[in-house]
Amino acid sequence: MELNSSSFDIFAMRKEAPLEAQRIGKAPADNANWHIAPAPIGFGGGFVTGIDIASDGSFMVCNTDVFNGYIRHAGDDRWRLLLRQDNLQSSEYDPRPDNSKILRAKVGSGANNGTYCTRIAPSDPRVIYTAWNGYFYRSTDGGASFRRTPLPPKAFLSDTGPSRRFNRSIDVHPRDAAQVLLGTNGDGCYTSTDGFASFQEVKLPDTGKDFSETPGRYLVAWGDDGSAWIHVFGVGLYHSPKGISGQFLFAGGPLTASSLVAAKDGAVYVCEFRTSATQIPDALHVLRAGVWRRGAGTLNADQVAVSPFDPLHLVWANENSGQWWQSFDGGLTSTDFGNERRGVGESKWLSNSSKAVFPAQILFDPVRRGRLWICEGVGINYCDLPSKTADPVIFHDMNAGISELVSTCGLTSADNPIALLGVMDKGVWQVAGDTETGWAYSPPQGRIADPSAVAHLRSIDNASDDPDFVVGLFQQDGGNGWSDDWGRTFTSFPPPPGQEAWLPGGDCAVSTRSNIIIAQGNRGGAWWTKAGGLRTEDWRPVSFGGYSPVTSWLNAYYVHRDCIAADKTRPGVFAALVNNIYKLPNNDDAIGRDIAGLWLNRSGGEGEWEHRVKGTLAPLGSKNHTLSQFWQARLAYVPGRSGELLYANCEGGNRNDQLMWLRDDGAKITGLPAFRLFAFDFGKAAPGQERPAIYFYGTAGGIQGLYVSFDWFATDPILISRFPNSSFDIVSAGLGLVGDMHSFGRCYLGFGGNGWVRADLAEGQGPAKATQNPHLSSNRMRSV
Repeated sequence: MELNSSSFDIFAMRKEAPLEAQRIGKAPADNANWHIAPAPIGFGGGFVTGIDIASDGSFMVCNTDVFNGYIRHAGDDRWRLLLRQDNLQSSEYDPRPDNSKILRAKVGSGANNGTYCTRIAPSDPRVIYTAWNGYFYRSTDGGASFRRTPLPPKAFLSDTGPSRRFNRSIDVHPRDAAQVLLGTNGDGCYTSTDGFASFQEVKLPDTGKDFSETPGRYLVAWGDDGSAWIHVFGVGLYHSPKGISGQFLFAGGPLTASSLVAAKDGAVYVCEFRTSATQIPDALHVLRAGVWRRGAGTLNADQVAVSPFDPLHLVWANENSGQWWQSFDGGLTSTDFGNERRGVGESKWLSNSSKAVFPAQILFDPVRRGRLWICEGVGINYCDLPSKTADPVIFHDMNAGISELVSTCGLTSADNPIALLGVMDKGVWQVAGDTETGWAYSPPQGRIADPSAVAHLRSIDNASDDPDFVVGLFQQDGGNGWSDDWGRTFTSFPPPPGQEAWLPGGDCAVSTRSNIIIAQGNRGGAWWTKAGGLRTEDWRPVSFGGYSPVTSWLNAYYVHRDCIAADKTRPGVFAALVNNIYKLPNNDDAIGRDIAGLWLNRSGGEGEWEHRVKGTLAPLGSKNHTLSQFWQARLAYVPGRSGELLYANCEGGNRNDQLMWLRDDGAKITGLPAFRLFAFDFGKAAPGQERPAIYFYGTAGGIQGLYVSFDWFATDPILISRFPNSSFDIVSAGLGLVGDMHSFGRCYLGFGGNGWVRADLAEGQGPAKATQNPHLSSNRMRSV
């Protein structure tokens, strides 16, 4: 199959050109001297949790768990963001309202970073509803503009617990685009007859919690006859024959549900969701003519789809794609067609592969009979169901434009043009020029690399004596390992003495190929080796301040804390930053000794360390800086400058926290004019400069954005962009910025849900003088 726009018949149905976007909120333009575009790692990633298709086939929308939704019109060659600067009021993202405290006060925990659910009105495709960042939005012009509705912030937990995949929680009356049902994560179920200009809450029980302790969703559906259905997680199904104007009565069914679908013939299908690891043998429940029955043999059925052409034609799948079933009699009988495989698609790394499918919502195409759409853990797929059930089912991904790989950290080298960019789920990618050469991770000992593995890169560093030697820490399917081919393949390290495996997360620092330190996450100890670490006995505990091993380096695997640094100009020299309070094994605070501060070792990690700075790092005379320095942070030696380090608390919350320049291994600390940092890194030095360029995402002159200084802050830093690549996603705190040490004027910025972007200084736009930055234009000068 040759992949092009004509291959997708759904898009050939479009009758008119896309509506032109109406510019509503306009953010400052990027610096004209810089080109910013998505870094060329594979399309897809993250978890695409829901999909909807306009009834006339003119466009599609999808939801993601970590940042935003996407929209794609007929004839388009890629998806684009659903919510953007040009279709939102600027107050929606500049600054982005913080609703996390409101939601956590209601549900105890959770996050709402992606689009919770998006629904196109069946009777009028110009009307779209979506929930994002705790708010509910409506568009009446096909997505050209969105307006926030009056509904107060609610628990739309798009990336929390298994319920992020449950569908649907928004539904629109089949013949009236103003009548809407809206469910939340245990934060009420609401209806409206005027497009949510006004609304009312339905009197229903609270939802129960799923096995992750997240409140389950209210799932909602309109019947073709105008009746309304609501499933209350933990309680069961409710029905109002008169729609939202009537009373909702208990209709029974399974207590828990991951999918609710109302068919055109009046039948209702509910997939029962597991509340533990216990299997559910007959998970598909069918309500037809007032009678419940269970589909025999529907083991762990998790999502169900009903054909718009034949209400008795069903497809359902279990949670991890182990089985797919098809039925042509409303679920009375079925055939398992779990022989699916991937064919040619838009993501090179997925095409013609055996990579697993992790389905969320599945949905039949409204205009092409027999075509099924699947949104899942690596993006969007479609397949055309064969007429013979014995024939293989071929999935084709359609992910171009979707960038949901969550960035973590990365690495470049002056000796190599290939950048290594790390993400959650899919390890580390090798990026060269405008292409990528795939991803890799360190598999557990005794196993080969699995192309369907879920592996999160947490830390990466390279050796000073071998330009191709890299150490990476991979959590989940992977472990900690080394590569001697610049990250193309990794081999796992054996765990240190007394441990069955490395604890997840952490930080690594590499001096030479044989001299490595790894500090484990989850309050694990730190270990050094001067023998390459290929045997368990090669690893020795780091010991200083009277404690061995030191276990207070990183409290949690998910914290992006770069707290160890190797001075590449002096083999065997390491600096380390330790938390303020030493914790005992029972998590009590130790009494009598505080080991907080900066420590130095000149013997490859062996023996005692020197306490260079006690307590919090801060320039002399500074005030109101963060005292704890406990979470996201970065400590790094300046490339090519012996004994010089940079440090920043990278939580970005305190306006007095600044980038610090440490000389003589911390003996002198100077504050640099960069504040509220989320991340920083070094890039190739400008001609004539003794020190490398410094890229940072933070605040200078009261303006937050992506900056660079080519002259070590001798002049004002250059503002590259306030919203790189027009994304208002949250920048990955701690390690989400990678300067390019090989290519001058290049850096990579990572987001919490929108992948990596690359910024390039336009050719011929380098510093006019080697000793200073180009001057900022008047509108970019620091504010008073």
